[in-house]
Amino acid sequence: MVETTRLIYSNKELVVMMLKDQGIHEGNWVLAANLSFTAMNFGQLPDGSDASPAGVVAVTGVLIERVPEPLPFSVNAAEANPKKAVPKKTNPKK
Repeated sequence: MVETTRLIYSNKELVVMMLKDQGIHEGNWVLAANLSFTAMNFGQLPDGSDASPAGVVAVTGVLIERVPEPLPFSVNAAEANPKKAVPKKTNPKK
């Protein structure tokens, strides 16, 4: 059996997994990310003579956000993670 070393999920697949993980059954949801920005000087030469200002973006978190209306890239929680039907209790006949 081949060992899995890499898994790729689409944005919608991630949203569906997160909806199921959190037990969310209603609303339209989209994937979002928390980002952190910083600036630095970056160059290739060891003496730094070619250094230039550069920007760095770090992904510090992934989240889902509820949106008021369906969007082409949103996930409907009622379709992706429907509530399980609870069977009605019946009174046993005596």
